[in-house]
Amino acid sequence: MSELSFEFNVPVFAGAPQSDAEPVHRDTPCYEELDWETTRMGVETAEDLGFDAVWAPDHLMLGRDHAEYECWTLLSAIAGFTEDVNVGSLVLCNDYRNPALVAKMAATLDVVSDGRLELGLGAGWHEPEYDAYGWEYRDGFERLMRLDESIRLMKRMWDAGTDGASFDGDRYQIENAYCAPPPVQDPHPPILVGGQGEEVTLKLVAKHADVWNTDVFNGDVETLEHKIGVIEDHCETVGRDPDEIEYSWDGHVICTRDEEKFERLLDLMTPIQFEEEYQDRAAIETEEDAREYFIIGTPEECAEAIERRIGAGVTKFQGWFVDFPDTAGMELFADEVIPQFD
Repeated sequence: MSELSFEFNVPVFAGAPQSDAEPVHRDTPCYEELDWETTRMGVETAEDLGFDAVWAPDHLMLGRDHAEYECWTLLSAIAGFTEDVNVGSLVLCNDYRNPALVAKMAATLDVVSDGRLELGLGAGWHEPEYDAYGWEYRDGFERLMRLDESIRLMKRMWDAGTDGASFDGDRYQIENAYCAPPPVQDPHPPILVGGQGEEVTLKLVAKHADVWNTDVFNGDVETLEHKIGVIEDHCETVGRDPDEIEYSWDGHVICTRDEEKFERLLDLMTPIQFEEEYQDRAAIETEEDAREYFIIGTPEECAEAIERRIGAGVTKFQGWFVDFPDTAGMELFADEVIPQFD
């Protein structure tokens, strides 16, 4: 089993309620107004506490007042004021950037961060952003095929070293595209692929990914076990050793011994309604639901939830600390949960 890592999801938007009682976004339900110094403080605190990586989502207008930091610019800034944590995208939307340029951007960030980049990629899903920014929103299968080509193109550029790379796909073409200097990491930064579709997405994971990323809709142990089994079956089909792939859990964390605080945060965090493609599944509404999907409760309860997911095959834990910008939850987690897995 790979070494366990505990990682921090960067608050790139504020999600606290405005005029009504419901949060704008339940990943950051206590963050009242997007503020750079506050977000930066969260990253610096995570590094100081010993978290292994920080991750930023790639959206453009999800938060309160539609204010949100752009992912790649943010990661570049974070790489500049941190020294020890890895920096990663959770996950870049493939359609938002040309893949040849992403390969070059990733190589550069890997160099300037001294090999700390983890490159998370996904096919994209948030149609309102496509509409607002003028991108074509294609059907799901086509978006996935574009992601498949993008990853192959990027690897071609990284593998070319100081030589120019060419790629003639159905959707992307390059000719003598140089990626010098190449990434620091050999053969390239780890590629994390996010998504849950079993026939296509998880087969792409088996073909291309170093890490599979779940999401809040797949964070329960039963679903994790099932999805990992599907990936392992695809590995057999494509001729890949499944031990080459790590599995990550991405979700909400409440770590506190204060029962009143727990209840207040739980009330802000729930209900979480599944996105359209998950409409056959009930919303996460009750404390029982939340405990099934997330890592919440006392440090002892959080450790038990982590143990169950380790048993399913997870080695990377990427958490949204629900009480942020209060850092008490992060601090308690670092002091009393992480040491149990050293």
